[in-house]
Amino acid sequence: MSNFNQTWGSHTPNLASIVRDCQLLPSVRAIAYYIVLYNISHAVPDPDQSCNALRIGKNVDVFATAIRESMPRLSQAVIYSQLMYALSPPMQQITENVIGLLSKLICSQPTRLSLAHVEITDHLASIAASLQSITLSTFQGQELETALVQRNASTLERIWIETTTPLALVALVRSPSQPLKVCTYPRLLHFVAQWSHGQRDPDGWQPPVNPFPRLKTLKCRGYFPYTLPAVLAECQTHLCHLDIELDAAFLATLDQANVLAKGAFAKLSYLSLSWLNHTHAHPYNRNSLFYKSLDLCKYTHTLCLRWMKLANVIQLVAKVQFPQMLHNLDMPFTMLNIDQAIAILCACPQVLKANLSLADIGAGSGKGMPAPGLLMKYQTKYTGCAARTKYLGLQSWSCRSTRRAAEFCVLLVDVIPSIVR
Repeated sequence: MSNFNQTWGSHTPNLASIVRDCQLLPSVRAIAYYIVLYNISHAVPDPDQSCNALRIGKNVDVFATAIRESMPRLSQAVIYSQLMYALSPPMQQITENVIGLLSKLICSQPTRLSLAHVEITDHLASIAASLQSITLSTFQGQELETALVQRNASTLERIWIETTTPLALVALVRSPSQPLKVCTYPRLLHFVAQWSHGQRDPDGWQPPVNPFPRLKTLKCRGYFPYTLPAVLAECQTHLCHLDIELDAAFLATLDQANVLAKGAFAKLSYLSLSWLNHTHAHPYNRNSLFYKSLDLCKYTHTLCLRWMKLANVIQLVAKVQFPQMLHNLDMPFTMLNIDQAIAILCACPQVLKANLSLADIGAGSGKGMPAPGLLMKYQTKYTGCAARTKYLGLQSWSCRSTRRAAEFCVLLVDVIPSIVR
């Protein structure tokens, strides 16, 4: 970082000269800037390290020119900035100056942009005008960051946001010129919000129509921002990947509009419905999301049952039918004992890969191997088990020791010999 604050001469190695030494790199399409800053306050002060904003600006321009000349086909830029420890005052000034000019280091017409902990400036928002993909570590709905995304609404095919709020995501689809109208993303295929925290505004504006008419992937963990049924209802014919968390009020709204009716999503190949904040104290029966998941996943290849506290599991799976096309079953933090796990795998013999979460065996020996009598008991009990699972993953376990967990695994493999890993 401090290299930008030094005098770059024709005979002095610097960042621009290193790039030029690489000569022409026509095959390079992406460039990443990782700015990880550590504490150097213990170093001996250097009189030449006082911040020179004019010199930094000149060097950034020279470096940007070297990048454009050596890599003429750049279309993707990643900028990651992370402050690990406190900086000395001179380095803090240098760093702030360089980060303020980072937008100059982005290719002139990027199609993919990824920003992590980088402040969005007017210049950055203005140069990115035809993005196909944008990744943001945080999105709070501020004016410039919203403008950056909406400026590319007509070309974006992918939006990925790590941390955000429901209000910010609502702002994303609200027209800046006509606040009561929707900002539409006509080409958007993939919309991911890894974590949406904070409360919704119950009286706030909501998009009356779906802003994403071609969406194939929709993932939002935390508070789902778009509470009117239209957004999900108008995705039913083309959505392939659905991963959302629900609360009782939102689920009731969707039920009233018949959005989650049996077979409503015709092309769904991945489905994950879970309770918001992993709570189970809802007026609905705690098995309700289990039933709804099975109703929706007629053509689903992967089903995720996350953080479900199921009641009467063995009786439950005996009454339901898992989809014939289901090959992957993922149950993170849905705790199962040995009999419940076997019952589920036997009820869906088409599943080839399963990830389960283990609860204590109860009747284990605690020695890492089940007692011979227990092995024989389970062999007899599950003689007709039709499970054909090949790959078994263990997401988590609540056994009192690793030996107890090992007994669980041995029993499963003994009852379901198709397991190879």
